[in-house]
Amino acid sequence: MNAVFVPTSVFGNACVAQQHLAEPIRAGGADGIEIRRELFPPGDLPLTECREANLRRGLRCVYSVPMELWNQEGILNEELLSHILAEAAVLKPEMLKVSLGRYAGIPGLASEEELILAERDRLSQLDRLLRKYREMSGPLTLLIENDQTFYGGRADNLKAFFQAVKRCGLDGVKMTFDTGNWIYCEEDPLAAAAAFAPYVAYIHFKHVVRSGGMWITLPLPGEEDALWRKLLGLLPGDVPRAIEFTLPGAEYLEGYIGMLRNSGSGNNWSVTGEGIA
Repeated sequence: MNAVFVPTSVFGNACVAQQHLAEPIRAGGADGIEIRRELFPPGDLPLTECREANLRRGLRCVYSVPMELWNQEGILNEELLSHILAEAAVLKPEMLKVSLGRYAGIPGLASEEELILAERDRLSQLDRLLRKYREMSGPLTLLIENDQTFYGGRADNLKAFFQAVKRCGLDGVKMTFDTGNWIYCEEDPLAAAAAFAPYVAYIHFKHVVRSGGMWITLPLPGEEDALWRKLLGLLPGDVPRAIEFTLPGAEYLEGYIGMLRNSGSGNNWSVTGEGIA
């Protein structure tokens, strides 16, 4: 059965303190919660409270942080990443989700051997930080999400990064595949799914349409030929799936969880305020 995670952001303006959302998310049938750092109020972060709430409800956890892994100079944001890893050591998520930032391929190298040496040098500190975390705090998968920027969300830069990860043998670095962000970045989601499927460990589902001259995110449509269903046929079937859109109302949570959990099973699901019809 497919695991479904619920980001705390799905409740929109109705979002309360995140440590209090574990109960309704579990009651809706979810397997996991995605804690969003940007939704914490100023001051001390209630990471311990969130961890304990998740444990009480038996929820798996992703920690989502709006940070870019590589800065404007193409250098690892080491200090910020170290700080975020210290927060993760308290929250104890199984996955930490960030954005790529300004990582790009390394041009002008004469051989693959030179490329590998350059990439290993570039990724070495990231590797050290992740190894140190795992030695002290336990398992953690680092997730890189295709975001809505034209440097961190475009296929070329993401491809360069994940190829470097593979060539360098960097363990536990995977991808969050956001089905709608490709559209914001003028990329073909189906082509991206075919290219990045081997790296995907977590999938964000949203529906993106053009309205008033801009892209907007909407809940998933129920049609059998909807894009998100086509993408599921190209992506790994055994990785967690997450709702990545604001719910029309809290009463719709259970229906959308069921929709994601059971998609691909040959059933034609639709969502109502009471659940799946």
